[in-house]
Amino acid sequence: MPILKLSRRLFLLTAVGLAPAALILFHNVATMRSEKEREIHAEALRIAQLASLEISRIVSGAENVLVTISATSAIQDLQQPYCNEYLARVRHRLPSFSGISIAGLDGVVRCSREENGVGVSVADRAYFREVLDTQRFTIGTYTVGRISGQESLPLALPVRDELGAVIGVAIGTLNLQWLGQRLRERSFMGNSALTVADRDGVILAREPFPERFVGTQIPDLYQRLVNAVSPGTEVVLSQDGTNRIIGYYPPQVSHSGLYVSAGISTVEAYKPLNSATRFALAVTLAGLGLSLLTAWLTSRQLIRRPITRLVQTVDSWRNSDETARTGMGEADGEFGLVGRAIDDFMDELVESRRQRRRDEQQRELLTAELDHRVKNLIATVQSVARQSFKPGQETSSAVDMFNQRLTALSEAHKLLMKDQWQSARMRDLIRTAIRPFDAQDRSLFVLEGPDFIVRSKAAMAFGMALHELCTNAAKYGALSVAEGRISIRWSLEDPLETGPPAEPKGHEDRRIFRLFWLELDGPQVSPPDRTGFGSRMVERALAAEVNGRVTIDYRPTGLVCEVTAPFAGLRAEERDHHG
Repeated sequence: MPILKLSRRLFLLTAVGLAPAALILFHNVATMRSEKEREIHAEALRIAQLASLEISRIVSGAENVLVTISATSAIQDLQQPYCNEYLARVRHRLPSFSGISIAGLDGVVRCSREENGVGVSVADRAYFREVLDTQRFTIGTYTVGRISGQESLPLALPVRDELGAVIGVAIGTLNLQWLGQRLRERSFMGNSALTVADRDGVILAREPFPERFVGTQIPDLYQRLVNAVSPGTEVVLSQDGTNRIIGYYPPQVSHSGLYVSAGISTVEAYKPLNSATRFALAVTLAGLGLSLLTAWLTSRQLIRRPITRLVQTVDSWRNSDETARTGMGEADGEFGLVGRAIDDFMDELVESRRQRRRDEQQRELLTAELDHRVKNLIATVQSVARQSFKPGQETSSAVDMFNQRLTALSEAHKLLMKDQWQSARMRDLIRTAIRPFDAQDRSLFVLEGPDFIVRSKAAMAFGMALHELCTNAAKYGALSVAEGRISIRWSLEDPLETGPPAEPKGHEDRRIFRLFWLELDGPQVSPPDRTGFGSRMVERALAAEVNGRVTIDYRPTGLVCEVTAPFAGLRAEERDHHG
């Protein structure tokens, strides 16, 4: 297979690099479109619910009007012309009705607000028969009034006498033109629609285009929505040719007994999202074109530039510049792999040189430490002898005591010379370090502080530091005289407060460890002219190992050493302690 030219490989890499962005864009567009569709469905159902409630209020108000009218004495007596005059007086106050009349039980109109209404029979009307059968308020279906001659929705209510017996029927015809005007007063999104139909699916009011649809039947395809048992939403192609998402409330769940639907045009609803999608696609295509153009313009530089960087880096190393690096990686292609390999090799070489220098410094430190230890050992043996062979003491017991102390000193040195200490308890660690320097008849040390397990490296650093402090005390400080004593106190404190130790908060222990070494009743102390190796070891090595701070104060009354460190860096887990 022939190798592609570098420019073509760059084009391919650019296309592959932009592919995830395109996929993310399409995924985001699909997600937003799905979310938008759910929002439109919910909004359509909400609008339909509000419209259904409004229609219910209108019907309920009309029912209350008929109840009030039927309860008047003029209506109760069914005597003309009194009842006709009463209905004529209230006609102008009730614009929602195209007609109001009172029929007898035989269906013949006895009273009407229209003069030509008296004597007209409504016995064949379904709503009249239904109100007599149920003897309660009834909502009819779309009709053209025999008296008014207008399109209307009949509402019927039984008229009862004082004893509750039905003596007639009050009929009010809801004016559909007035109902349509109420719908037009609502604010609509562009190309949205609102439809009200009776229980047979005949449209009573519709916005927009009421003149085209009022009095017509909802298509058979959507009659199932009229007969539904629960509200819902659906995507439909309306009769006016507009795609809409409608929310509908069927008569069975509507308080008004009418079908109500609200439709939102998908074109208008998706217009902002479609505009944003087109803009994003345009930006993506522009970015792709710009990327391909940039790749084509810079393809020649992709060979010369990395080679120049490699050569310059090698030349810098030849001139003893160990900091020079190519700084290249996989993003720079095949040459980047070579450059990174060279950088890794240079890093390893520099680190190897640094490690050799550190090893040399460590050997020098160990040599100085060995010399210091020998001198301290001699001074310690002298101190032990001075404490063991006191005037007036029996020689055999003094020799035994001297041998025991030399043995303890030997054990402490063995512990210090190990490659690393195991984790140990703080109190045991301190006791091990001071044992060679303590008296048998009475302890020269006062220990006070909480016990916890110290990790191995910190334990070794503390052991060496305490041994160094004991040695200095035996040579120059409180342990060099019989009356001297040393107080070692340590505590765990909250970082924000002083006082009792604070409990750990969360998963991280933020407490601070503090240790005080205080020499008492020894000879008067004065600061040395220069800092010795042992003091430097205590202040620097211990501080570095525990990640804390060590201060030594040469007070006239005795040397004071304070160690402060994060407790989390000292503590070892129980399972790490080997006894």
